[in-house]
Amino acid sequence: MNIKKIAFILLSLSVAAFAGKVITYTASSDVSQEQANNTAIAGVAKQVSAQVKSDDRLNTTDVTANGKESISQTYSSKKNVKTDVNLKWIKVKPLPKEGKRFRATATLDVDEMTNNIRLQMAELKESVKKLEADGRAALDASRYDEAIRNYTQAVSLLQPYADLKKELAEVFTLNESFNLNHDLPGFKALIATRLVNVSFETEPAKLVLEQDMIQDFKVKVIDANGPVTDFPLKAVQDSKKLDSRRTQENGVAVFTLQNVNFTSGTLSVSFVPDFPKEILKGAGLEKGFVVPYEVKQKACNVRLDCKGSADACKALESELAKNAIFIGKNASYPQLRAEITANPKGTLGQLQSFDMSVSITGDRVNFTKSTKGVGKTEAEAMGKGIAKLKFKELQEQVKRVCAD
Repeated sequence: MNIKKIAFILLSLSVAAFAGKVITYTASSDVSQEQANNTAIAGVAKQVSAQVKSDDRLNTTDVTANGKESISQTYSSKKNVKTDVNLKWIKVKPLPKEGKRFRATATLDVDEMTNNIRLQMAELKESVKKLEADGRAALDASRYDEAIRNYTQAVSLLQPYADLKKELAEVFTLNESFNLNHDLPGFKALIATRLVNVSFETEPAKLVLEQDMIQDFKVKVIDANGPVTDFPLKAVQDSKKLDSRRTQENGVAVFTLQNVNFTSGTLSVSFVPDFPKEILKGAGLEKGFVVPYEVKQKACNVRLDCKGSADACKALESELAKNAIFIGKNASYPQLRAEITANPKGTLGQLQSFDMSVSITGDRVNFTKSTKGVGKTEAEAMGKGIAKLKFKELQEQVKRVCAD
């Protein structure tokens, strides 16, 4: 049994027999100071568990470890007990040696223990009460971030209070005054209700991109009280956080987002309140406010001579089309050459893995990238590997050729 276990034993006994008590135990060891220290701790624990006396001060002196009164099973020599260390509520003090014998005294002040626990509980109770009250006031004033911080901090105090209460209940008779009264579940539900009614306005209302950047995009947050100040938002695309901002006094946060998805078609960016997931889930805002946008980029037609598996070349053509590079046969189109290599790296269950290299060259075009493809079939692996590539550099090179 280790020292922490011994300390727990002390807190698991009724205080009725020890009200106003100071319990001490002095022990000796021919082996080490550490063993003397631990034996003294074990001696205190043994006295408490046995409730051997009811004097104001309980003492047992000079019991040698592994001696006639065997307590070797209640202490551990593996724990390093340092000089004058305070283990939970037990204070250990090494004594001067007697010849070759190491000596130590362990002391437990029961009143100090219970008073300390009660003081901590009172402080936690007051903190929870204040955090909930302040949080509700902040929510009424549309200060959502402050309200949620107070709620989260209050919740973090519940378990420490419960632990202390359980500890005290083992040594002290508790009544209803020791209950921690709060309505944090109701507060959480109120936060969710208020967030559900928050609305978002954007400027411009419709986004059309001609480059892979959303510049000076305004998101306005409004609730029943009007524009919401200091509301944290994060811009997310494809599960990746692009940026974060807070609304200003007019309730507006201004975003400039670099390297957004710039493939063809209708795409989107989500603006998500930067709050804990459990709060967002309750309000149905896990995905935030979704803003669609269209990509408008000048198409470039090219001829492509592709060397590689048919599946890989087909996947490459598909990805190039998403980036406004279309494959045709007109002799006037610029000629590009592509080479795709794929080396098997093994299998994991039903999945196949490949190390891939994609090289595209032509007049003023030189694009080479490495990637890894994983899929149930080779075709699926090729497609997923090529889909990971970023073709912005190739787009810029091809545009210059097409412009000629």
